[in-house]
Amino acid sequence: MKKIFQKGFTFVELLIVLGILAILIATVLLTMNPAEAQRKARDAQRMKDLVTLQAIMDQAVSDGITTADGEWNSKQQSEERNCDGTGWLLFGSDLCKYVAILPIDPKNVLGTVAGSTGTGGTCDNTTTIANVPQSYYVAYELATNSYEINVRQESTSGCKNVKTDGGDSNAFVEAGTAEGLTLITDKAAY
Repeated sequence: MKKIFQKGFTFVELLIVLGILAILIATVLLTMNPAEAQRKARDAQRMKDLVTLQAIMDQAVSDGITTADGEWNSKQQSEERNCDGTGWLLFGSDLCKYVAILPIDPKNVLGTVAGSTGTGGTCDNTTTIANVPQSYYVAYELATNSYEINVRQESTSGCKNVKTDGGDSNAFVEAGTAEGLTLITDKAAY
């Protein structure tokens, strides 16, 4: 007499395995926080754009094409990325020898960003400002031949960039040649 062995899983075993998988997937998704990961990715792009804007400003200043004081932000002409002097960085001069297109903030809209307003608060990993423009700011001062560039950080972990940039703002990552980085004032709705 032959014995027949059935191979496979019982229904209860399958339910247990599926339950364990569901718990693991939920834990991974909660740990990863996909929305925060997207904010961090946009912040990485902002930091890359900050370096690009610094290179543009350094070259424009050294070539002497900056001939007057100015203050610009990428929200003024939200989709104008032209480098031919008609884009948001309105030098009135051709910047195409430095960059093919001008960078703009990945969102370039009103939103919530990391940081605090004014000079009293400090940016920590829970501090945010709501309903402010997410855009890039550039200021140039002819008398001192100096500039400042400000970009926002969207993820709360971006506060480390806001705190360690050497500038006077609690709401922006600042870079440039201006002493103390004080060419652009720190405004809540800026």
